Amino acid sequence: MPSKRVTITLPEDLAPRVQELADDARLALASYVTRVVEHHVLNQEGLTAMEYWESRHGPLSKPEMAGADEAIEAARARLRPPQEGSAQQ
Repeated sequence: MPSKRVTITLPEDLAPRVQELADDARLALASYVTRVVEHHVLNQEGLTAMEYWESRHGPLSKPEMAGADEAIEAARARLRPPQEGSAQQ
């Protein structure tokens, strides 16, 4: 995907922590910040979609919310690295 170079400024106390997190993730700082921003944008888009849905159809029921929670947890489980010593399926 094409990228556009931008300059950002971080508070002095935050910059080293963000760099540590990028290092821990084994990513360049720019790649780490991109992932964090992408995550935030997707969350905001999801919240906007939920507000739109609820404005047209009302809030989700408890069973619908429970089903959504299950689907989210299943997706998270697929994304987690396998635990050491756990059997692969």
